[in-house]
Amino acid sequence: MKEKPHKPSDTRIYLRALARLHKIHQEIASGSYPGREKLAEIADTEKLNVRTIQRVLDFLRDDLNAPLKYDKQRKGFYYQAIGWAPPLSNLNEKEILAVFIAENALKLTGHLPEAQDLKKALAKLVSYLPEQVSYELATLSDNISFQNPAYELSESEVRQQLSIASTTFVTVEFDYFSPHSQQPSARKVDVYLLHNFGGDWYAISYDHQRKAMRDFHVGRISNLKLTQDGFEVRKKLWNKNEYLSKGFNMMRGGKLTRVEILFDSYQAQWIRSRKYFHPDEQREELADGSLRLSFEIGENGLEAVARFCLTYAGSCIAEKPAKLREIIREKLKKGMELHQW
Repeated sequence: MKEKPHKPSDTRIYLRALARLHKIHQEIASGSYPGREKLAEIADTEKLNVRTIQRVLDFLRDDLNAPLKYDKQRKGFYYQAIGWAPPLSNLNEKEILAVFIAENALKLTGHLPEAQDLKKALAKLVSYLPEQVSYELATLSDNISFQNPAYELSESEVRQQLSIASTTFVTVEFDYFSPHSQQPSARKVDVYLLHNFGGDWYAISYDHQRKAMRDFHVGRISNLKLTQDGFEVRKKLWNKNEYLSKGFNMMRGGKLTRVEILFDSYQAQWIRSRKYFHPDEQREELADGSLRLSFEIGENGLEAVARFCLTYAGSCIAEKPAKLREIIREKLKKGMELHQW
């Protein structure tokens, strides 16, 4: 079977183009007054046409604000300001890695449109870097990878509209499908925060009808429209860090209750190496090597805590509250019934 030719990744393609831009910058900065033909010759091993070089020159002048001029007598380009260079040319190794991770971290959300938008922004950023740094980023793509968890799909246009509503303080209306009632309902809300958890997007909002904060999964929103009404954040209801800490895995609400989970010495090895399952959690190391995890959440979040505990079934005990233990027992009982031979 004939082996298929290797197809370079998008990362390699756009980084190679940006390395080419850097070569052009270096030649102009050298004071040799290169013309378009000369720049086409030195920019890449491939044969580039003059039109392509002109696009690069336009990018230097218009996007990077380079003081680029053309000398008619010498028939070449030069920088009017001697010593001008693109900024950010001295990134260290840690900062180079941060640039690469920034792009891939957004891909981790699983939403291609945002990843593409960030790629375009980073393309401009990376164009400021010297050639060897650009190629180092390409090398990183072979040696570091990211894998996203399962997530629910949501429309890019809906997320963009919600983002606009949140940043411009405009009230929105939409239909929302509830997995509990299995019915859509009309909602009018003020979006305080567009929040991503595990790849899923949520519009954390003040619900006008219920007069309370609610989390709306963006994938269940339809018929969204921005109204003509503006809003002010209700500061008595909204403190981002406090609000997020009252839930567990995006399930929140109800009376505050203290959760205590005990992991045996075997499972504790992995639990203590991970941070944080909850932003306000406390950890207690016990003499036998076991580990107690404790935090406070609204009672409505106990369902999510129960699923978390069942992930480590056989190696953890839900000590508090009693309601959490009841939820786990019911789930285990139903699971046993479903798996009887």
